Amino acid sequence: MRAKTFDKRPNSFKYLKLNNLMDGATFPVSVDYTFLTELLSIEKSYQVDSPILFRKQSHPVRTSHITGMSLRLMMTIFRRFNTEGSLLGVPIHKLYQLMNEEYEKPASKEQFYAEVQKFINLGLISVSNDGIVNEWKIEAFRRKTGRFILFNPIVFTKKFTDLEIAAQKLYLYLVSRNGSKIHKEFKEYIGSGSWINTLTHKARPAQIKTLMNSLANLEPVPGHPLLETFSVEKDSWGRWFVSCKLNSAYLVNHREGNQYRMVPEVKISYSKTVNRVKSLLHYYKIAEIEVADNGRALLLLTQILRSFGMKSMRYAILRLKDLINRNGWMNITELVQSLKVELQDRSFIAYMNVLKETNIYQYLGIKENDPFDNARPLQFFRAIKDKIPFVKLRKTCHKALPLLQKQFGISLDSTFLSIQSPGENTRYNYDTFYLEDLLISLKN
Repeated sequence: MRAKTFDKRPNSFKYLKLNNLMDGATFPVSVDYTFLTELLSIEKSYQVDSPILFRKQSHPVRTSHITGMSLRLMMTIFRRFNTEGSLLGVPIHKLYQLMNEEYEKPASKEQFYAEVQKFINLGLISVSNDGIVNEWKIEAFRRKTGRFILFNPIVFTKKFTDLEIAAQKLYLYLVSRNGSKIHKEFKEYIGSGSWINTLTHKARPAQIKTLMNSLANLEPVPGHPLLETFSVEKDSWGRWFVSCKLNSAYLVNHREGNQYRMVPEVKISYSKTVNRVKSLLHYYKIAEIEVADNGRALLLLTQILRSFGMKSMRYAILRLKDLINRNGWMNITELVQSLKVELQDRSFIAYMNVLKETNIYQYLGIKENDPFDNARPLQFFRAIKDKIPFVKLRKTCHKALPLLQKQFGISLDSTFLSIQSPGENTRYNYDTFYLEDLLISLKN
């Protein structure tokens, strides 16, 4: 079969304006090669599988069978999950809504829920809950292979989803085998045990030809069919094979900076912890954290503080504000991670609270815009925790305060500083003075 003349330039239809609920054009989707391979492989067990009921109100489906919903769910996963293969704070009903936003033809909610459970049973994805949010993970995901398949947005069109499921699977298989090659002829023998027969469950060449013909006749963009040419015929040895050329206009070549994902904002359900954290963020005027990094910074902060009392929460938020004041609003989630390390030892919070309450925290020697000093409070704590018992810390701080005020003023800054350590004839400048040394010398 030879198609009529049409545009064959790659990336010609990389963006398509579809009749869906999305604003603007729909762009390609990037599917992890490992995931696609493992999903297609389940068809190998089709003949020994039997339908089961995954949900009471859905119809029975085979575990080892790729349905139209299987393909919809796969595309939705790789559109909405992040590049690490996970998705936070999105309940299953929201994931269903996101799927239907992009497809031109809506799908059944019950069948979607059943398919999600099937993917979980197959070990393709998993879902867990830490008491605050759901976390979805792609189990069949190996990003380090660096291999992914780019599918044109035609997969979201009604014309494509109305195809027989065998034809849909066949097209995805052809694209995965073709890769980014332009005008390259695909050729594969068919027969018992071949991949094409396994995927389509079609045993006769005439059936395969019917599928190929349906792809060749499909024109997502009028006048531009999916296939340039195809044939199903015998070679000189009498073996049947399929050959075809994909229409290059629907192939997608990867370019740095191309967008393939739309990761939704983290949705955190109401809880006492969330309410307290948000209240403190507003009180200390850093409420922008609520929307930073698509909600992930707030989620991480809530997870860290979920078992903290109000006093410890207040300290943590103030410490985070301090980190933001010195580092800016870039990489907020990384700053929250730094805070997490500090807060892993609860006694650290108690020590820092005493330093603040006795007004000697400002003598830690934290410099403006020095990234190494993000860890200065933790460095102080590790140096002092085994030297000064907590019960003696407040008394020691009160003893040190007048000495510090006399020598340094209201805080330790980067001007030349000197102090005579009690009992020693030693002078310190800004670079060599450490508050912990002074406190240890005063503890008795």
